[in-house]
Amino acid sequence: MRLSSCLGGIKAFRSAQGGAAAVEFALVAVPFLALCAGIIQVAFLIWAAQNFDRSVQVGVRTLFTGQFQISSGGQTDAATLLTALRSKMCGPGSDNLVTLFDCSAIKIDVNTSGSFGASAPSTPVDPQTGMWNANFGTKYVCPKPGAIVVVTAAVKIPTLLGLLGANFRTFSDGSHLLMSTAVFRTEPYQTTGTAACAS
Repeated sequence: MRLSSCLGGIKAFRSAQGGAAAVEFALVAVPFLALCAGIIQVAFLIWAAQNFDRSVQVGVRTLFTGQFQISSGGQTDAATLLTALRSKMCGPGSDNLVTLFDCSAIKIDVNTSGSFGASAPSTPVDPQTGMWNANFGTKYVCPKPGAIVVVTAAVKIPTLLGLLGANFRTFSDGSHLLMSTAVFRTEPYQTTGTAACAS
């Protein structure tokens, strides 16, 4: 009798449906929520990268036309010029563009090159240390009319998640690198009577 009652209990347990939905949800919920969080993180990084590219292009346009060089004529301090270029990217004062990153933390390098084939962007991060390269964000070579220019801009952005083996972290502090590079030839802007690219 005991054996038959045990077998009856096992059969009843196997055929019971109460709580099955809760168990199935518990098994599926964790990977599903992890996948949703990963999708949100990737979408945010793509959105931030597009937002950063747009801001960089706004600033680069002033170099392309010579407007920046003419307006900052006579200034030779690289730090001052890079700060002014950063202001062009994000908008001056209260007219700041809406961004997903800290505009004051943008690092910019402006270099010139002898040809498009020889142009190469600066490297913002030291892969050994996971920190900024010491010299990145300090170079400003004034683009003269017709010069080939390489502008590299980079900024840190926090990452929220690192799920499913997707490592979005570039820096040792867990931040992600947003980087944008523009290579172009400046227009033959008018320099007569200006102090543009005085050196």
